[in-house]
Amino acid sequence: MSDITNAYNNSSRPLKHHEELYLPPHLRELKTARNRSKRVWQRFRDPISKNLFNRAQARFRNAMSGFNQSIYISQNEQLNICDGTLWRRTKRLKSKRSEIPQLKNPGTNLPPHTDLEKAEIIADHLESQFTPNDFGDPNTERTVEKSIREFKNEIRTSKFKKVQPSEIICFMKHIKINKAPGIDSITNKMLKNLPLKIILKLTEIINSMLKFRHFPNCWKTARVLPILKPGKDPTHPVSYRPISLLPTLSKLGEKLILNRYLTHATKLRLPIPQQFGFTPQLSTTHQLLRVVEHINEGKNSNLATAATFLDTAKAFDKVWIAGLIHKLIAYKFPQYIIEIIQSYLTNRHFTVLVKNSDSTPRKLQAGVP
Repeated sequence: MSDITNAYNNSSRPLKHHEELYLPPHLRELKTARNRSKRVWQRFRDPISKNLFNRAQARFRNAMSGFNQSIYISQNEQLNICDGTLWRRTKRLKSKRSEIPQLKNPGTNLPPHTDLEKAEIIADHLESQFTPNDFGDPNTERTVEKSIREFKNEIRTSKFKKVQPSEIICFMKHIKINKAPGIDSITNKMLKNLPLKIILKLTEIINSMLKFRHFPNCWKTARVLPILKPGKDPTHPVSYRPISLLPTLSKLGEKLILNRYLTHATKLRLPIPQQFGFTPQLSTTHQLLRVVEHINEGKNSNLATAATFLDTAKAFDKVWIAGLIHKLIAYKFPQYIIEIIQSYLTNRHFTVLVKNSDSTPRKLQAGVP
């Protein structure tokens, strides 16, 4: 990974940003006249030259104000719902970014002052959050442990679906270049510009990953950005939503594993037809449409329709990994898929980033990235 970042730094030339805004000819003339009258006033310091300078300054400011207003109107007229420019502009206007204030430290009465101390406090909270729930059912735990133990004792098969370079190239074509990189600092733009020689080497690495059922440890560390939840107290660590930034190459490996999982899940008719989340070509909009259709069917039959909506707090942070592997075994997924998913989910770590300060790495006991 360091070779990719070093090659990027050595081959890239920083662009020079020109701060001066392009001005049309009439504004350049007004600016030149303003500067000329300013130099005359600074040289003679008499009331007449001062008056001329003030007038030239006022003419230039009024013209610039009208020019900026015309640019703003032109940009707004070009906003479109289809390409997302309207929503990005709205989000930029409505977003309120603020620094993380002094947090309440449960372990001591001394509030943290540095960004590193704030990152450590939030990391402490998340480390306690990424732990499994207390199930209170020993029989279920014993069943899961027995299932995984018997699976590990099975004869290992070497069959797996190999990755082709075309799969990696297809992934690179569809990734967005404006996504933030993970802890490896490899951006999606770097990935898009990799030469064929490196793509072939990546293909070898990922095929070895599937062959040995081992997800690389350097791809299993996420960088977490704490985002304040709306309406929450910013001084409490629990008020921040963790946004995980995964290494770019990790997302590549994850996508290739997902493709192989979906191939077998489709054969097993998973997920159930009623599930719309994490299902290709389906979204919450389609689920709401399904609910409306059920209500209309009941209404046409003079029946009342009742609905129960449940929300599980911290659902993804508390996922029982052993139970998830047990379900994959029960559905008889191929051995290599079960083992690579188990390797992907176990021994994961995260760090919390506050400004430019990273916390010490912490281990996840439960949850999925």
